[in-house]
Amino acid sequence: MNQTPRRVYLPKNWELPAAILNRLGPEPGRQRLMDEDGHLLLILHQVPQASDDEVRTAALFWRQPDGTWKSTPQPGGLSALEEHLKAYREMIHHLDAMVEKAANPTDYFEVMQEVQPVLRATRHQLEVLQAARQARKDESALIGLRDSAAVLERAIDLAAGDAKAGMDFSLAKSAQEQSQAAHRSNVEARRLNRLVAFFFPLATLVSFFSMENTGQVLGSPMSWGVVAAGVLFGCFVLVAVTRGKG
Repeated sequence: MNQTPRRVYLPKNWELPAAILNRLGPEPGRQRLMDEDGHLLLILHQVPQASDDEVRTAALFWRQPDGTWKSTPQPGGLSALEEHLKAYREMIHHLDAMVEKAANPTDYFEVMQEVQPVLRATRHQLEVLQAARQARKDESALIGLRDSAAVLERAIDLAAGDAKAGMDFSLAKSAQEQSQAAHRSNVEARRLNRLVAFFFPLATLVSFFSMENTGQVLGSPMSWGVVAAGVLFGCFVLVAVTRGKG
């Protein structure tokens, strides 16, 4: 005998038809619509957070054959569904503000982490409400709710696009700044090399003429060879650095 799965997300006093109960597992699962025996069950997700680790909390809305609506975890039926959409609207406004305040790639990455779960949930939510509208064309309230869900889907899509564009621009700007910094470092290094090339012959001459027994040193061909070698080496370095700049 098959054991009935325990559905903690479903109120015990809800008398759903067996055709729906048989399709429900121990977890609410993805957002979807069930239409059986005149009963309409909307399984939606509450506003997701990046910290939820892909675990979604369900919000259920049940329309009975007589047109009566019930909801859980918040009571109120259709009014609870309106509040449910309002929570999404407030989250999207919050994400818009985060996009506007973002100033570097790290900020934009954090925004994208928050935006993506809301974007997916909002799109699937719109699909469910569109299906509900098609299933109950005589329920005029579903028209406005479906339209509100469409506005939310468009708003979060724009926020995601702005965050992606901002991240791309910020990364490009950061790469440009790093390139400019590297160029400045190369310029400073060339300047230092030119200074070394300029002062090396002078240092050689100073060392040469500060030696003791200057007369003996001046009379030695080897000493003048050392001086000439130092001067030539300095000139060689200077020419090499100058050509490297070009």
